[in-house]
Amino acid sequence: MHQKFIVVSTDMFMEKYVPPLSDPALQRVSATDTILKDVPVQSGSEVKMYEPLVKALTDAGICPKFKFAITASRGDIADPSKEAPDIGLYPSRLTPHAVEGPDGKIHAPATNWSAVELCIECKTSSAAHDPFDETELDNEPDTNMRKAVLGQILSYAEFILKRQQRMWVFMVLILGSQCRLLRFDRAGVIASQKFDYKTRGGTLIEFLWRYARWPAASTRGHDPTATYISPTSPTGKKMRRRATQNKDETKPEDYVRRLFEESLDVRWPWWKLRVEGKGLKGKVWVRFFLVGKPNFFASGVAGRGTKGFIAVDANNIDGPFYYLKDAWRVIGLDIDMEGNILQYLNNKAVEYIPTLECHGDVGGRKKQMTETDALWAEINEKEGGEDEKEEDDDNNKKDLISPFKTHRHYRIVVKEVGQPMSEFTSSRQLVHVLRCCILAHKEAYEANVIHRDVSAGNVLLYYDKKAKQWCGLLNDWEMSKRTDLPDKGRQLDRTGTWQFMSAMALMTPGKEIKVADELESFFHVLLYFAIRFVYHNCENVVDFMHEYFDTHNDISASEDQNKTKDTEEMGLLTFCWPSTTGSLLPLPHPLNTVITTFLQWTKARYSLLKPKASLPGHSTLENLPPTNQDKIVLRSYNGTSQFSSSNRLKEAAARKLAEDEAQNIHDHTPFSDLLGAVIHGDYGEWPLADKTEDQLPKEGYKRDADLKRPANDHAKSGSMLGGIPQPLGKGSSQKRPVAAVEEPEVAGPSKNEKSLSLRRSTRTKRSRK
Repeated sequence: MHQKFIVVSTDMFMEKYVPPLSDPALQRVSATDTILKDVPVQSGSEVKMYEPLVKALTDAGICPKFKFAITASRGDIADPSKEAPDIGLYPSRLTPHAVEGPDGKIHAPATNWSAVELCIECKTSSAAHDPFDETELDNEPDTNMRKAVLGQILSYAEFILKRQQRMWVFMVLILGSQCRLLRFDRAGVIASQKFDYKTRGGTLIEFLWRYARWPAASTRGHDPTATYISPTSPTGKKMRRRATQNKDETKPEDYVRRLFEESLDVRWPWWKLRVEGKGLKGKVWVRFFLVGKPNFFASGVAGRGTKGFIAVDANNIDGPFYYLKDAWRVIGLDIDMEGNILQYLNNKAVEYIPTLECHGDVGGRKKQMTETDALWAEINEKEGGEDEKEEDDDNNKKDLISPFKTHRHYRIVVKEVGQPMSEFTSSRQLVHVLRCCILAHKEAYEANVIHRDVSAGNVLLYYDKKAKQWCGLLNDWEMSKRTDLPDKGRQLDRTGTWQFMSAMALMTPGKEIKVADELESFFHVLLYFAIRFVYHNCENVVDFMHEYFDTHNDISASEDQNKTKDTEEMGLLTFCWPSTTGSLLPLPHPLNTVITTFLQWTKARYSLLKPKASLPGHSTLENLPPTNQDKIVLRSYNGTSQFSSSNRLKEAAARKLAEDEAQNIHDHTPFSDLLGAVIHGDYGEWPLADKTEDQLPKEGYKRDADLKRPANDHAKSGSMLGGIPQPLGKGSSQKRPVAAVEEPEVAGPSKNEKSLSLRRSTRTKRSRK
């Protein structure tokens, strides 16, 4: 979450986001201004602040109908992270209490992310623990301790946004004798400047006083279109009954009912969600859907904040199941609502995509919008106006481009309920499902729509009851684009999930996404699931995933951009047949044909970039225009050639061959036909049951982290060798012969060079703080 923080004066914060109470009888008396003057502040002893702070606020009756709970030592029982804010403000009836455990000991109150209204985090230093650095333009901290505090408060906001139906979240941050008021929404974070709550305590007290007395929960950030459903209420009981109705685990399609049953977790809140929109002639319609725990939620605070639910119609609970997506869509010049795109594609009879049921922006006429982006525009418009009186320079505020996006709350309901691709049962089925999604992409592209966000989460497994077979479902068309309409300009940063984006899209973020980029993304999706769930010769999957999907090379401004960077040496990945004894059999696996063939096409595509770059007078990859978000590691051209007629003929022939190969990735048909032929056995038999347990740890792997192993040893324990698999890691009990095959060098940048060959690579990734 970079460049998403705004710091304003405390007066502005209160004026814009903490509206005064309209009832004169509710006005606060100034005698409460000094109730916090005796809160102890001692370096390294923040726990000593908790009780005096809570006691002073409680005794003064600052927050009636609410209670404070000290939860610093116990996390939410439903959350494995066990993170916990120091103090939480809860509705009185939902306030957590100390309990006696099975061991007979009294345990402190536990955090309840589903019920907490407001978090109060206490730190003892106003400088060392301050997560905002107002001397920096982006207000971001530069020390590890301050960054840790920033991560802490962001995680608290994320937990609340994930568990509750919120438009925004407030928080109080105590920094010794200083305090900041915070507001989080899907565009970013607004923080007040620090103020002394001991000498100027009226500001903090006034904030809490108003917060607890606002008549509408929506002023505190609660979504008024979401109604809480108690599991013991009549509606809650009907949802439970529906979850077990027509239960038949022998039927493949029963997974949908099972997913709904699993979503009815009593440790999470259940909701009735309002979906509304306009029909023909502008007539407004409204529908309500019942949901439990989301089966998908996006991480982070700023962004779309997507949640996915298995849902039933509140007016037809015994009817079909639906999939409801709740998200904060990006508002832009040329970004349409996903429902409009799906309706268009449904009308074009595109297969293997969701069928629209209904959709619309949340709130009807009172649309729910983010406000952090609007505040940035307001501040910089004022400062830009003042700058116009002066001579323009590089620092002129009016020329700044906002780092904030405008988001609008949106819900869409579709008829199909898919499940993660990781639920596939064999590698053959994995390839079949992926091919379905490629066919969907092809038909959509022929209807002038390109998806632009092919990733592991957007390729689903779906059981088609009409066809009585499993197929793929290409989901999430929110970032798609019409190719037959004028380009009005879109968001400035890249579109897509970067781990699955093509090398070309990563290197040139302003370049239009093409079919070749999307097909490369499908390949990355195939590899993502195959390396995790299919038998192969890579012994250390964690290292492979980290190297292939998450590592990148950065260059500093002082480095020579023509300097060649080498990746670690890696062999060739080989997928294998399992045996009944647990060893791997030296039999040809059809997946290897897919990988080898597609890599050859991709190599050809990127190799076409270099020959022209080596000729005098031509532009080179090294001369690509720099971007303000990316650091590109570029391959240099080494040596000078004497361009004789013989050399030119050879290069022309090689280029013609590469052009023919590369053409296969610029059209859907070759890749689709290759997968079809492989599925039908044209390239060898398939193992009947070659899916294994997920080879990643249950907790996943730490992205963008330095692995403990030496940098030059990252993938050697799982060396990918051609032919028969050969593990090189210590402790392996499998004895197999070696048939190593060295891959030819690729003459251009390819994302596949991240981990599949013994060759140099060009890699890019957005710099992250």
